[in-house]
Amino acid sequence: MTDAPNAPVLLVEDNYDLAGNIQDYLEQRGWGVDYVPNGALALHRVSEQTHAAVILDLRLPVIDGLEVCRRLRSSIAPQIPVLMLTAADLLDDRLEGFAAGADDYMVKPFALPELLARLRALVRRSSTQSPSSVLRLHDLELNTSTREVRRGERRLALTRMDYSILEYLLARSPAVVPRQELERHLWADDLPGSDALRTHIATLRAEVDRDERIALLHTHRGVGYQIAVTEPERRHE
Repeated sequence: MTDAPNAPVLLVEDNYDLAGNIQDYLEQRGWGVDYVPNGALALHRVSEQTHAAVILDLRLPVIDGLEVCRRLRSSIAPQIPVLMLTAADLLDDRLEGFAAGADDYMVKPFALPELLARLRALVRRSSTQSPSSVLRLHDLELNTSTREVRRGERRLALTRMDYSILEYLLARSPAVVPRQELERHLWADDLPGSDALRTHIATLRAEVDRDERIALLHTHRGVGYQIAVTEPERRHE
């Protein structure tokens, strides 16, 4: 009998020998393992599939582990347990990892039985929690489980990209999200033309604030974008 979760864990590690050892050890004990070698692929895989936890190396190519963890926590998978790995036993590294949202931390080299024990503890703790799947602001409601978005009684018709923008802004509300941060969240390092984000924001605003007395989506020129409640006379066009 195995205590492995129904969903696989995502292993994000660019050292192929270490990744192979971890994958073999876990799979021999009944745990499913989904493997990717860099941060960009990790974010894509989490957005497309369900995972019980993430084993995340700190130093990764393309997008490093800290940034991956921040993006997971901000909107992609806020509740997923993250076990961070690093080759350096430095206090600053550990503090940075926890600040980015890691749940636990292991320093290489480590014993595989301890890795499994920590994974078990993280998954068990996560399974006893009942996180909310709904983001709300004023009369705007976004359900991350069903991907349904409503403003009052009106159901919004959003493209996948517009949904991603709205979910990220809602998760950060009332903070103003810098344009560059939002672009990195949406496209990683493969940035499109300079007007792409502006076009998506325009279509999102047309749907979110259409015929509404109070605008919720605001542009802060030269800075970024924000979802927040303001009075009608302060509405941003």
